Amino acid sequence: MEEFDDPVTVSADSIAEVVKGLSHGAPVDRRVLETELGNHPDLIDSLLDLSAKMTRWKQKDHERSALLESASELIRVRDSKRLLQKLVDRARALIGCDIAYLSQYYPDTDELRVQAVRGAISAKLKELRVPPGIGLAGRVVHDRAAHWTSDYDVTQLPHERRVDSAVQAEHMESLLGVPMIVDDEVLGALFAANRYSHDFTADEIALLTALADHASVVLKTARLMGDLAEAARVSAQAEESAAAQANTLRRLVEVEEHLTQLVLQGKGVAAVTDAISDLLDANVLLVESTRLESSDTARSLGSPMTEDIFAGPDIDRTDLIVALEESRRTGRSAEVAGESTLLAASVASHRRQHSGLFVRFRSEPADGDANIVAQAAQSLALIRMNEQARADADNRARGELAVDLIANTRRLEELEARALSNDIDLTGPWQLTAVRVEPDDVAHVRSRLTRVEPRILLTQRSPGLTVLIPSSVRRERPDLDDVITTSGALAGTMTVASWSDVHRAQLREAEEELWSCVRILDALGLDDGIHKIEDFAPYTAMFGSAPEQVERFVERMIGPLRDWDLRHSAELVDTLRSYFESGSSVSRTATACSIHVNTAKQRLERIDSILGTGWRAPERAFRLQVALRLAKLASDD
Repeated sequence: MEEFDDPVTVSADSIAEVVKGLSHGAPVDRRVLETELGNHPDLIDSLLDLSAKMTRWKQKDHERSALLESASELIRVRDSKRLLQKLVDRARALIGCDIAYLSQYYPDTDELRVQAVRGAISAKLKELRVPPGIGLAGRVVHDRAAHWTSDYDVTQLPHERRVDSAVQAEHMESLLGVPMIVDDEVLGALFAANRYSHDFTADEIALLTALADHASVVLKTARLMGDLAEAARVSAQAEESAAAQANTLRRLVEVEEHLTQLVLQGKGVAAVTDAISDLLDANVLLVESTRLESSDTARSLGSPMTEDIFAGPDIDRTDLIVALEESRRTGRSAEVAGESTLLAASVASHRRQHSGLFVRFRSEPADGDANIVAQAAQSLALIRMNEQARADADNRARGELAVDLIANTRRLEELEARALSNDIDLTGPWQLTAVRVEPDDVAHVRSRLTRVEPRILLTQRSPGLTVLIPSSVRRERPDLDDVITTSGALAGTMTVASWSDVHRAQLREAEEELWSCVRILDALGLDDGIHKIEDFAPYTAMFGSAPEQVERFVERMIGPLRDWDLRHSAELVDTLRSYFESGSSVSRTATACSIHVNTAKQRLERIDSILGTGWRAPERAFRLQVALRLAKLASDD
């Protein structure tokens, strides 16, 4: 029988002790195993292989734990920049590389911009922007796949000066890049780099790819969160804006209703301006455009509120007019140039020049305040139009009454039934006044006169107005003439007034006499002023039917003397006037003219030679005196 050598046996306890060490992660060494287990190569190789696998399993477990931790942080952390930095830190730690960084891809410019870095020694990498298609980063984005190199300098990839400068500043040799992709969209790339030559393993590439996937989720989530935040912000702004607009609209509606009520209730301009002043916390002023255009400066408009409203040092009258023109054109209020708290609005009424509504806010105007100013201007325009319509009706009634009274074709009872009020006395007697006024100013003069005294009657007659003042009114108001004068109602007009009582049957004749006197004064060149017709009665009697003859009469009577004075610098006209005024006394004439008696005689002799010796006859002397008085009236004007 064949005998075999006994096999070498290994103690089970020894193997159990080695396995226990492996399970606790104890380091394994072949020489130690050979000492403990003897010469059993197959067993030792198996144990070493088991040790390597367990090490890899632990590494995988560590990597899985790191990935799970990243996912957990992704859920908790809302700061995307901080989370990306954590991912870069973890990539550097797990792979064990010198440098890890993450670049975000911008499709609009097709470039990569570094967002997070760990392990860099230069600021160039943190600020790096990789142009399209350059270097390893460009290849990763273009191919959407991982790329790596163990020696960056010898790669055949396209180089660029700034990229190469950043790589050289970090002394990079080996470089691994993996794309960051979500929903087929490239968001960027994650990189691991060493300052020595290194061949990256499949495990390292897989690990960096997994971390890149996490980074992709972070960027995508951050983008979505940003979009949501922006949408929420826009929504909140829209909601806030809508609420503000609703409040503004509600306020505008309330103001419009209030202003409309003021108009419907027949309130005047003051009620509207007071309401706007209280509502807007502002000073309010309504200025007639004629005053504005005739004023030299904004502050010279004469209103007590002018200084409060036009307080700006640079406010010019032209700026106010320009703002009103813009408002007139657009139908809205307009800001006065350089004055954010001063708004102007045009107030228009039919057949009237535009007025200007000026509102000076005590603080910056709120939303909708400009519309409120425009609404106020419209309400004021309606009030003005209503007032003008009433004034037109009043003037028409006054004019018709005056015409019928002067014509004396209607019964008094009929006229009294048409009277505007019981205050107007139609029984007479009357005192008449003729006012010569330009056609464009007739309505203005008429309006001011009726405000001074509502009981007068007026009728338009070319070239002006005939005014009938009840004598009873003048007796009640002995100062009426002074009031009319100081009111400025007759400023710039020529007025001829009669202080004599005129009964109804005499009104037509008296009116004709007044206007005859107006024409005579026109012929004499008198432009304005208030004149009593009684002072011109002789001239009216002489020239009433032909006032154009006045100048011819004067020229015919004393024209030769005026020509002589003009050619010889003499004073024959004045000497002749003094002669008549001195009772035809030569000595008194000399005294009045401050000349010697002989000089006076010589002048009178010269007058004899020019006019003929018959000028002293009573009839011719009277006509000469009238001519001299008319010439004196014309020269005094």
